[in-house]
Amino acid sequence: MKFETLNSGKSRFWKRFCLGFSLFVIALFGIFTIYTSFAKYKVVSSVKLAEGTINYSRADFSLIGIKQQERNEDGSGKTIEGGEGKEYKDVTDVPTDGYEFNGEATYCTIGDDVHVTGKTALLAKGITITYDSATGLVFSGIKKTNTKCYVYFDVSEKGSSEKTLADLDFDSQGAAKKGFGDTACLVGCGITEENGVFEAEDEDGTISYYFRGSVSNNWVKFGKTSGGSDLYWRIIRINGNGSIRLIYAGETSSLGSSNTGKNAEDSKAYNSSYNDNKYVGFMYGGIKGGATTTSYTDAHKNETDSDILTTLYSWWDKTNLETLLGKIDGATGFCNDRQSYDGSAATSKPDKASHGYGTITTYYGPYIRAYQTRKPTFLCAQKSQDLFTYKDDRGDGNGALKKPVGLITADEVMYAGGYAGKNNTGYWLYTNQYYWTMSPYSWSSGSASVFRVADSGSLGDISVIDTD
Repeated sequence: MKFETLNSGKSRFWKRFCLGFSLFVIALFGIFTIYTSFAKYKVVSSVKLAEGTINYSRADFSLIGIKQQERNEDGSGKTIEGGEGKEYKDVTDVPTDGYEFNGEATYCTIGDDVHVTGKTALLAKGITITYDSATGLVFSGIKKTNTKCYVYFDVSEKGSSEKTLADLDFDSQGAAKKGFGDTACLVGCGITEENGVFEAEDEDGTISYYFRGSVSNNWVKFGKTSGGSDLYWRIIRINGNGSIRLIYAGETSSLGSSNTGKNAEDSKAYNSSYNDNKYVGFMYGGIKGGATTTSYTDAHKNETDSDILTTLYSWWDKTNLETLLGKIDGATGFCNDRQSYDGSAATSKPDKASHGYGTITTYYGPYIRAYQTRKPTFLCAQKSQDLFTYKDDRGDGNGALKKPVGLITADEVMYAGGYAGKNNTGYWLYTNQYYWTMSPYSWSSGSASVFRVADSGSLGDISVIDTD
């Protein structure tokens, strides 16, 4: 006998109800899944439609879009093919070095249909946008939630190191000629053929290009004071390794008020003690005012900071240069040439056995080159001792510096156009001010002395305790 289960009308109803409810739940779950998935993946590049595609830039999904101008290989701003307009790309970070805010191209959309371009038009709507590389972008006066602004940045046409280096024209500035003359321009500037860019060997065993005479295209803007003012520098030379040696020129790019080569802070002694050979040092052996040294080694150990080095550290701490260490070459160094000689004539010989310490009359290498041979050099005679390099980037030097900062050398002044014992108001290092170099001169007549540039532009010596 065959048994069959009969389906009643009631059972069919519940079966259909359960099936319908299940489909409803599945439909709800599907809608919920789509909604939550959309919430998780809001950022899209494009949305496909039945009849085409709407494209969006990444900036369209932010309240602020940042547009940065691209560069050509020569560092200048890039233009669209045909020369119409400028090419920009979307970036996520506000650019700093080498770019400037373009207020005229900047625009905002307010609400659904108001499009306002340029600082003046935006100001009329009560919106101001300001920019400083230290503090970033600042917006004020935005009153509607549906407001979006697109901020443009152009390649800087003034002050950036990229622009300065791109403008260097060696052919018109002296064709990087070899050789060295007595000076680039004597009083009255009657000699002009030695103005320009020249070449000489440096510590890298390659060519260093240096600026000489009356030149004006060696300005660089790099870093800021703690108060936000720009720091201006001038290029002494391009080192053989491609890095750039700069000298501080104050907080203005105006040549007339330049502080080129001036102490970072005025009226500072090189060393406040003077009665020992050791005080010609950028650093020296023993303590300040301690016992007289009895050997060259004891005098010229790099143990104690000179007063001028302490001053430079203090100045450094009032800038943002610590944040720019990645752009600074700490291994190239600054030469405090303390090679001592047994006399003051061109025929004198280096001697560390009986000179260079205590109160023994001693003349140093920079003196011989400035007054006797008239042949400066970018080479440092005692690199492991006298080439002051940064502690974290020692290179071939002594690694004694806490900060990668130093002073210009007497040799660099001579290459630039300075002349020992003669006035020169016509070369770029002339400022009508006194300033230190870090090159030892001598210990004689009871005092240690180093080279400085005088207010007449001449290169000469002064006691290390001088503060004028």
